[in-house]
Amino acid sequence: MRATSLLFVVNLALAQPIIKPDFADRLFPYITYSNVWSGTPATLKNVAVPNVLIVYGAEEDPRVIAQAGKIAYYLGQWTDDIGFGVDEVKMSKMPPLFVSDKQLKNVDYKNIIVVGINNDIVKRLGISTAEPTIQVVQQDGKNIMLIVGKDNEDVIKAIKYLSDVRLNFKVGAYRTFFSFVALRGYIEKGEFDAALRVLKSPAGVSACGKNMSLAVPMVASWSEDIKNVVKTRNAILYSELPKALENGQKEKALELWQKAMFTCYQCHQGIGIPQMRKFKPLEEIHSRHQTIAESFGLVKVVGEQKSCIACHKGDTQIRGYK
Repeated sequence: MRATSLLFVVNLALAQPIIKPDFADRLFPYITYSNVWSGTPATLKNVAVPNVLIVYGAEEDPRVIAQAGKIAYYLGQWTDDIGFGVDEVKMSKMPPLFVSDKQLKNVDYKNIIVVGINNDIVKRLGISTAEPTIQVVQQDGKNIMLIVGKDNEDVIKAIKYLSDVRLNFKVGAYRTFFSFVALRGYIEKGEFDAALRVLKSPAGVSACGKNMSLAVPMVASWSEDIKNVVKTRNAILYSELPKALENGQKEKALELWQKAMFTCYQCHQGIGIPQMRKFKPLEEIHSRHQTIAESFGLVKVVGEQKSCIACHKGDTQIRGYK
């Protein structure tokens, strides 16, 4: 099969449904950070847990419900725990993830992902569409993501996109991002073996392999300038930086890490190339990198302000997104 034919097949398989409003699928608060395992000596704070319920109609087509399982799968990859402690175990009440529209009435929730068109929520909201659609609405202070279409086939296509593309991409992006910050900390501490592990782990910096794979259909349309930025980044992370760590070259490793961070800025902030990130990420999820940096002593307090100059300096001094 020729490369052009392969790209067409991949594009067809990962076709984007209608998204309402723009970027709603990227800005939904899928996860949050919470305390887990409370009541035990292993209590932890700031742990990623699901921030949604997946809701289906009691009379929904089994194929739709089965496909929705992939949403839960990717949420499981993104999060660290379902979010429970001793009290929940005593009450035999683990946090729910899948509930029917009938069960939802007895559950306290903030955000829900509703799959399918055969449920009370879609009927109550009067939602209808002729194409695969992911639509987010707010009602009574709650975020409701509706995965709908004209029929079950449309719904399944939209679910596949949300799980296989959007959530899959977010898992890779955030695992990579947070691991990249931890990598800087390990280098600072001189813990080169730990740095190599987080660099090469499929759940660490190498989780960006998800995103690189998912970007394949778009690569052909990228300019040479964008391709060169990606090549530079890959050369640093998968060749030059590992060699520096293996040789215990701390200063060289720090320099290479900073160069890699600049390539991230080029794509995300649009420095020297068109900006690839078209939206401002959710601060409540994105800001976890600050606590990771703080745990390694990379963040200093100057007066009443936190100084993040260990990472945000020179070409990467910008903090946040426009």
